[in-house]
Amino acid sequence: MSKFYTPLVLALGLTSYAQATESQFVDNLEVTNTLTFANNYVTRGISGSSNEPVIQGAMDVAHSSGAYAGVWATSGDARGEIDWYAGYVYELNEDFALDVGAARFYYPGETGHQTEGYVTLMTPWVKVTARHDWQYGHNYYELNKAIPLADRLDMQLHLGYKNYGEKKYETSHWAYGKEYADASVKFGYKLSDKHTVFAGYSWHEDDNDDHATEGKVLLGITASF
Repeated sequence: MSKFYTPLVLALGLTSYAQATESQFVDNLEVTNTLTFANNYVTRGISGSSNEPVIQGAMDVAHSSGAYAGVWATSGDARGEIDWYAGYVYELNEDFALDVGAARFYYPGETGHQTEGYVTLMTPWVKVTARHDWQYGHNYYELNKAIPLADRLDMQLHLGYKNYGEKKYETSHWAYGKEYADASVKFGYKLSDKHTVFAGYSWHEDDNDDHATEGKVLLGITASF
């Protein structure tokens, strides 16, 4: 099966399963399913699809207590990527909350799978997140802000900083002691309650040209079920 269609089958399968079993969930569980088509898969300022179009699908389950779990899949380089994640959102007060969780990044048929833990402080002004990868020792820090602009239009701002770990790298490796910054701006417009189109721009400072995404325009559409 091609690298494009494997994640597509996963995404459609997850959506079908969620729709078929939604009525079985108790009232304090909420299920969210999304399917996205985009011109590029950019994560933390780096393209995971060699700047090629992708299809992505996700299923998230959240409990009223604050616990949540989900799975996300995308086409892209090689055979794509599948992520599992789970966490808990603890409300400190009516304005502040902590989101603590872990994620597993799996690349079918490849190596370099990663597991990371994260902590996010959610405030009325910005979300502040710190992430640590246990396989390689990478650290990633980010600020995210969503700004409503109109009834159906919003803007999402992102700023990130990564320093590569040294657990598995020799001093001659390109990532040894390396760091970079990334930023993006994205606009989302709701066509309906279930469909959103988005457009944005992603930039990062990185001397590894293989993953360069400087000046890339991001376009796509997301459907929820």
